[in-house]
Amino acid sequence: MFGNAKIMAIVTLALPLAALAGCVGLSGRAGDDAPPRFYANPGIPLPAPKLLAWTDHLARMATKAFPQADALPPGHALPEAAAARQFAAARGARLALTWFGHSTFLIRIGGRVVMTDPVITERIGRGALHLHRLPPLLPDPALIRRLDVIVISHADYDHLDLPSLAMLAARFPDAQVYVPEGTGFLVRRAGFANVTELAWYERAAPAGLTVTAVPAIHAVRRLPFPVDSMHWAGYVVSDGHRRVYFAGDTAAGPYFAETRRRLGPVDVALVPAGAWSPRGFERPYHAEPEEAAAIARTMGARLAIGMHWGTFALSEEEPSEQKRRFLAASTAQTRTTVFRIGETRVLAR
Repeated sequence: MFGNAKIMAIVTLALPLAALAGCVGLSGRAGDDAPPRFYANPGIPLPAPKLLAWTDHLARMATKAFPQADALPPGHALPEAAAARQFAAARGARLALTWFGHSTFLIRIGGRVVMTDPVITERIGRGALHLHRLPPLLPDPALIRRLDVIVISHADYDHLDLPSLAMLAARFPDAQVYVPEGTGFLVRRAGFANVTELAWYERAAPAGLTVTAVPAIHAVRRLPFPVDSMHWAGYVVSDGHRRVYFAGDTAAGPYFAETRRRLGPVDVALVPAGAWSPRGFERPYHAEPEEAAAIARTMGARLAIGMHWGTFALSEEEPSEQKRRFLAASTAQTRTTVFRIGETRVLAR
């Protein structure tokens, strides 16, 4: 149909992906014969997976039909030396953030180091279903000297990357990893021993910090496991003085006002600004830039930082449009900004 063996491989893999949506006979855990638990977005029904829509989307990814590296905004990545200098200069800051691309931030907060959705490899996915990073990987992950906490939003390949986790586990085996319900077994496979699953609004207290899992509006598709047999979440990380909200992947919806009511306002919000087109396909899973900025405002953030854009070719919108629309959504209440790949900003010295 596509005249290309690689595309036929994509289609072949897409068939079980869609079929798994209704397959309750498969276990959601390696070596576990019990039927998996399935998760949902309460009060927000997701559309049933459509085989043709998923096949078309995956085929367009595989054939590089979505915008590639030449579509990245000018100056999208810092020079390597500048990224290294900024990263080193932020050591000891009370609050500093470094963007490695996509949803991967290194957060220095309260004397601790936290990493979100670590993807520090040149490609993600498996087999024919893989994508290469468009910009360079900056700063060099070898510059990371300390890692206390990792938070993972969900098990999609662009957020839970086993090779990245294995590299970090080899260097920082004592790091505490927090994941949504049903996801811990994957992270343990990568070599981490201190893995805790958190339900929405469940709180943990690694030394000097609090980490609270909060609702997100999404879904999980990861072969060979049944669709939505692992949960999804965002997180609020606090040192008692400053609060950073990491949204993970999320669509727009009614959950965020309740999260603010329960937890209070945050200072900084990391919200997804990309992978929202075509809208009919992406609306249940990914917010548009204006919606992402609105989520940050609802959460009470004074600063909203766009993520989940300009790194992997996941959707049909141009990276420059992702950036432009998110920056245009800035208000007096919540300022929107984006980082360059490899950029570190000190927010509290």
